[in-house]
Amino acid sequence: MNNQLAQPSQPTLQKIKDEYGNMTSSQKKIGAYILKEPSSVIKSSITELCNKTGVKSEASIVRFYRLLGFSGYKEFKIRMAQELAGRTFYHSYEDINVDDEPSVVKNKIFNGAISTLIANSQIDNINVYEAARDMINQSNRIIFLGYAASAALCYYAYFRFLQLGLDCHFFMDSHINAALLSNPNPKDLLFCVSHSGETRDLIDLIEEMPQNDVSILLITSKENSTLAKMADIVLVTKSDETSIATDAMNSRVAQICAIDSLFSIVSLGRGEDALSRLMAIRKTFLNYKKQ
Repeated sequence: MNNQLAQPSQPTLQKIKDEYGNMTSSQKKIGAYILKEPSSVIKSSITELCNKTGVKSEASIVRFYRLLGFSGYKEFKIRMAQELAGRTFYHSYEDINVDDEPSVVKNKIFNGAISTLIANSQIDNINVYEAARDMINQSNRIIFLGYAASAALCYYAYFRFLQLGLDCHFFMDSHINAALLSNPNPKDLLFCVSHSGETRDLIDLIEEMPQNDVSILLITSKENSTLAKMADIVLVTKSDETSIATDAMNSRVAQICAIDSLFSIVSLGRGEDALSRLMAIRKTFLNYKKQ
């Protein structure tokens, strides 16, 4: 399938993490130092950074920042300074410690989510949202697929898009999904959510089902994952996860906003019909509230 991937303007530290596996040994030394001591970089000359990282030549520093998309060392340092200045208490490279007080934990979680949302709002990927909107509008049926924590996001997306009068389906059971897609309908859309992009139940399901003109939209944090390579459109969200945050908390926050953004874009494109439906549903919901 042809992928249409977001081309994010990523935070520099996240870009270093994403590119780390593709770096040379010298570049990995530089990257590891910057991830550990980011504030030191903005105070260092290129020669000083070369000495601090233990690489043999300044050319290694040049190749490193060019790998990240910067044309000059000054530009690289300015971007780093701007990103670090945008953080307050929370640092994307700082974990929650076992001896942190509850107030500290709360502040790290909330400020981490804020940092993640700001970073995602700056990603230049509106073309991906527009393509996803068109795919939704052209589909006859939307099947939301996600498991574990991603299932909660899919259920939320199912609830939102159902309000637009679309033919939506969501099941948490992988066997029901396998039965549903054993003979998919033409113009079915699989709306998948997977933080890792490596959810085995989803991969097996897509590999085994007949294609039958089925489209796949994926929301993930891993644009080079197995599922991303199988999808037609990949909407990438970015987050820096700490080692204790095993449930990818910040990623879930960003993915909820991605779902709401996509829902709003689709709704606006449907004009008065969508507005009338949403207003009628809101009026109905009022009957379930205590007066």
